[in-house]
This record gives sequence, C-alpha cells and structure tokens, in this order.
Amino acid sequence: MKEIKDLIKEKSIEIAKNMSLEIFDISLKKIRRKLKLEVIIDKLDDYVGIDECENFSRELEAYLDEKDLIDTSYDLIVSSPGLDRPLRNINDFIRFKDKLAKIILKERIENRTAIKGYIKNIENNTVFVEEKDGGKLIKIPYEKILRANLEIDI
Repeated sequence: MKEIKDLIKEKSIEIAKNMSLEIFDISLKKIRRKLKLEVIIDKLDDYVGIDECENFSRELEAYLDEKDLIDTSYDLIVSSPGLDRPLRNINDFIRFKDKLAKIILKERIENRTAIKGYIKNIENNTVFVEEKDGGKLIKIPYEKILRANLEIDI
C-alpha cells in the first residue's frame, strides 16, 4: 500500500504543479472493504475553489484508471484545507499574518493554554498575537505551540 501511495503522491505533485497548486496532504485508508483516497490541494496565493478540485480530481482519476494502481473499489476525494485550516509550521504563520487564529499551547502563557487572536508578526521564532477580545499583544515562542488553526472571522 505504501508503494501505491508513493506513486499517487508523485503523480499528485506533478498534477498540482501543472495547475499552480501544491499538495497539502494525501491519505489512503481502507474503510470496510473500500479504499478512501483523499488528496487535499492548496494554493499559495489564494484559496482553492471547486473548479480546481474538480479539474485536479479528473486528472488524477484518469491517471489512476490508466495505470490501474488500485485493484479494488475506491473513493477519490479532492478538497482544500478549508477556511479553518491547520497552521502546521512557522511559514504558515507568516503566510497568514493578520488572520484570526486559535492557538493551543503546550504550557501556560499568561495563565492560559489557548489564545484566539490575530497573527500580527513573527520574529525570531516568536509569534505575536493580538487577542480578539481585548486587543492585548501576546508573545508566543513558536516551540510552545502545540497546534493552531485559522478561525473564521465573523
């Protein structure tokens, strides 16, 4: 199964590159008697639309049918990371500067383990977040972040 996933990943990267997209994640799981192949695509300068998901899906499906890589019934799901996407590394914080995020901490900072606010700056592996409620600027060393994701700003 790893060999198949590697071939799918390689082809997905090629298709994404040709469409000015990138691969955010790929998973191949067996659920009951069926395989579920999920490919999450992303765009550096914008959000991914339905048309891009459809076009990517058609290209990948044609490849899978041609090569007959999966010898059983499968579902192909192509999607975007979504508006509440996870922030997986320091570059994501830089990319989404001024966006609203929820940050879960490994240890307390200012007596809190979760902070919701706007990413204001990133300097020397420190993320500066302006609280959504109150406007206070909080310094968060990147290594103290357990996980984070964008929040929908209403």
